[in-house]
Amino acid sequence: MRTVWATVLSVWLLFAVVAFLAWTRQQPTPARSPQSIPGAVIVKGKNGTTRLVVVSGAGTKAPHATTRTSPVPAG
Repeated sequence: MRTVWATVLSVWLLFAVVAFLAWTRQQPTPARSPQSIPGAVIVKGKNGTTRLVVVSGAGTKAPHATTRTSPVPAG
């Protein structure tokens, strides 16, 4: 019976350690939000020339993902 209680206690202790490590883990920061994408960028070319390049569709993407790829047909 001692081995059964030792096994149960060790499993609960393992769960407690894993839960503590998961709770104290620092969450990663998102790489870039859609709001931080610039609308225009200055690009340096050959011979020191600079050009203003407009980024089309900057900030127009949806901030969330969806699993629905197409509308459901009626009927």
